Amino acid sequence: MTGVVSTPVVVERPRRFPARVEEALERRKHQAAGRLRGRVLDLDDPAARQEVARAVAERHVVPAYDGVVSVGQLVRFPDLVAALRAIDRLVDPDGELVLVEPCAGPGFAQLLIDSLWAPTPWVAGFHVSRAITPALRTTGFVLNDIERFVMPTIVSPLRHGVEVHAAKAPAEVHHEEASVEVSP
Repeated sequence: MTGVVSTPVVVERPRRFPARVEEALERRKHQAAGRLRGRVLDLDDPAARQEVARAVAERHVVPAYDGVVSVGQLVRFPDLVAALRAIDRLVDPDGELVLVEPCAGPGFAQLLIDSLWAPTPWVAGFHVSRAITPALRTTGFVLNDIERFVMPTIVSPLRHGVEVHAAKAPAEVHHEEASVEVSP
């Protein structure tokens, strides 16, 4: 079939992060989400995640939200950059984005350790240990505030987290340059 674009798969099974990680994420969500006003797309809602998945598949999306909040939900999207670009298309030109996500710990050794946790019930099937801020830089969002933190858990891929507050980049204003002639 040509011309048919399928919606990307989003992991919709229940997330079973350790209780202390869930508590830390929930605490940060209440603090972070309070900053957003207007029409907010909350990726805790499965319907909101499906809307992002549809926006990944469709290039022409009409912005419909003043803000998006994701607290530990981007781990459900296999292609982080595609999901963030879709979110960018869903947000109005003066919109905001708040993310609180587990992220990659520093170093190659940490990556190897994190990979050993992949089959465990806490992270199996989820896409953890990713570099959130570099992926976000591929979008039209400007990073306003970045806070890295450590969560209280022995589950290595969930230990490191990042809270990001970003706003859409202001539209570039193009001015026609007036030509000025200088007499000798």
